[in-house]
Amino acid sequence: MSKLRKFITTCTLTFKTFDFDVTMNESKVTLWNFTVTNPQGDRKYCVFCVAAVTKAKGLIKAAIKKVPQDHRLVVVVESHTDQELEESSNSDYTLVSLDTLNKYGQEMLTIREVESAAAQESKVSEVETELNKSNEDFIDKVINKDRLF
Repeated sequence: MSKLRKFITTCTLTFKTFDFDVTMNESKVTLWNFTVTNPQGDRKYCVFCVAAVTKAKGLIKAAIKKVPQDHRLVVVVESHTDQELEESSNSDYTLVSLDTLNKYGQEMLTIREVESAAAQESKVSEVETELNKSNEDFIDKVINKDRLF
């Protein structure tokens, strides 16, 4: 398996952790690797996985123009600089590092383990309920353009 394919697979797994519907894009017409839709169906993202922003600036600009109107472009990179993050906030896409996605994916798995243990005991404390509410749209908060990491 190529390095890019592993990178894309890792990204999809994080979105799947949050119960997003992931649709791989095998078409050569679009530039993004897959699209995701949240469980409620009201938030849709086109996800473009690249090693570095500097190597894909032209492709990102082209992808922005082709993204469907009800979708948002999310560019996932291995790492990014503060300047690249600022450029993305001034453009019409969101820049997220793979480490950030993995961090939130791990936190969601921890939350699910707590919920599973509580369900087995048939007791859900107020703290766990509050934790679940605050993390319902976790991935959407990560992708939110105005959020600073």
